[in-house]
Amino acid sequence: MKHYNLEERFKDLNGISDLRELLKISVKKYGDRVAFCTKVKDRSTKKTSYIDTTYKQLFDQMAYLGTALIDKGYKDKRIAVIGENSYAWVLSYLSVACGVGVVVPLDKGLQLDEIENCIIRSNTEIIFCDKKQRKIIDEIYKRGKTNLSLIVALDFEPEEPLDNIITMERMLEEGKSLINKNDRRYLDAQIDPDAMAFLLFTSGTTSQSKAVMLSHRNYTSCIVGMDFCELFFEDDVNMLILPLHHCYGFAGLLVFLSQGMKNVFCDGLKYISNNMKEYGVSVIMSVPLLLENMYKKINKAIEDQGMGKKIAFGLKLCDFFDKIGINLRRKIFKPIIDQLGGQMRFIINGASALDPVVSKGLNDFGILTVQGYGLTETSPTISSETYEFLKPGSVGKLMPNVKAKIVNPNEEGIGEIVVYGDNVMLGYYDNEEATAEVLKDGWLYTGDLGYFDKDDFLFICGREKNVIVMKNGKNVYPEEIENLINAIPYVDESIVFPMEKHNEFVIWAKIVYSKAYLDEKAMTVEELKIQLDKDMTEINNSMPAYKMVKKFFLSDRPTIKTTTQKTKRKLEIQEILKELEEEGTNAEL
Repeated sequence: MKHYNLEERFKDLNGISDLRELLKISVKKYGDRVAFCTKVKDRSTKKTSYIDTTYKQLFDQMAYLGTALIDKGYKDKRIAVIGENSYAWVLSYLSVACGVGVVVPLDKGLQLDEIENCIIRSNTEIIFCDKKQRKIIDEIYKRGKTNLSLIVALDFEPEEPLDNIITMERMLEEGKSLINKNDRRYLDAQIDPDAMAFLLFTSGTTSQSKAVMLSHRNYTSCIVGMDFCELFFEDDVNMLILPLHHCYGFAGLLVFLSQGMKNVFCDGLKYISNNMKEYGVSVIMSVPLLLENMYKKINKAIEDQGMGKKIAFGLKLCDFFDKIGINLRRKIFKPIIDQLGGQMRFIINGASALDPVVSKGLNDFGILTVQGYGLTETSPTISSETYEFLKPGSVGKLMPNVKAKIVNPNEEGIGEIVVYGDNVMLGYYDNEEATAEVLKDGWLYTGDLGYFDKDDFLFICGREKNVIVMKNGKNVYPEEIENLINAIPYVDESIVFPMEKHNEFVIWAKIVYSKAYLDEKAMTVEELKIQLDKDMTEINNSMPAYKMVKKFFLSDRPTIKTTTQKTKRKLEIQEILKELEEEGTNAEL
């Protein structure tokens, strides 16, 4: 594999302040290269085919769709997109943002009332939706509470002609016809790099969620930073796993598009391994839950095949050769890489902290795995590990175009992380009070607690709002304890929280166990409880007394999550308290 020259790449992109210019560079450099590969299944013949879309075709189709939208009167309007990850979804998003108006990506996992609320709050007038969302969007349109005037069908044909629905295919045809008649309203549209072009709702119920205003400069600053720091190859293939309505997922796609990479779509979480092999996937962006499950499966296969001693010897051998500048990891651990399709070489983790054991383990097997840190409010990347700078447990070093500092540090140097740079949002839409709380003199107060070590690596301790302040003044960071618990092989996930007893806080933990593990080991829940007691004793013995988990219980109910698989702590704890109350547990939060 031939990798790109970092200095040359940075020179190409530095100074670019809008996505259209960035994509123009990609078209110039990689025009005939495949940008997207889309799988198509014929229901009647059950045959599978693949549609390749080149970078030039992507850019041309953006022009067709954008021109049609402007012709229908949607210039400078709010335009929403909702549905499963797909090429049509991406085309809609990019077309709107690069010359039409403000794009509003919506979470397909929200309930009808929540989606309606987002449409109303954003003043959306037109929405792109797929067939899975059609019933919900139809119902919202019929209610008449929104300003929706048109629905664009991404992947379905209305049963009969309707005034309020038009297909994506028809829009593309109309736009192409207009451009052929020299209509340049979209092609020549001016893009203000500092104006709101993206309106993204944060996770949470709509009454609690905030709408983050981002600009083209916000996104491009993130892309330039990532392009300069991370190592990509000309024949890399990225698989889109994360939902694209989320800033993290979409920013990652923009980085890959800036590199001329092929992008493919995952068929679903249970098909990830098959899809990796099918497409020869070499790069993914992921979240901890997926990677931790992946790592557990790898270790299970090693255990089942009795390969533990061979793997341990292989790791020692690799460590020895590393010292003399020879990397044998991908050769020695080829059978493990083959389980992930044979080409997997680079994983970017974000959204929340990855267990350092998992990060180190994947890197030891020759799969470069980096941890990044960011927020929707920072477009999103603030810092990241790179192939040059790896330190398990950290979130790497700051992006080259981002500044950060720790404010109000305690005696351990832990304080709130505050960020400054072109990646910082414009503010929260229609919420000046919330904006003023986090944006002060251009610095964004993240609400995350962390510290820099002597080598300038950033470490995240947890959310400021999640910190448990004990009565003795000591701070307990629940995420730190959860990482230890989640490393237990039969644990799918956990959540640590405080309960008050005799005017003191007691640390509790809900531990979600793996049903598959029980089936495989032919264990009962009662037997698992006995094992958990032993494992929790070991964890507690590794921590100071004030951090020890005094009460813990097993559950088969997963925690309440966002679509990026982050636990909604407040809602989850409320649900736990309700369950404990029903069981008669006498304790208060």
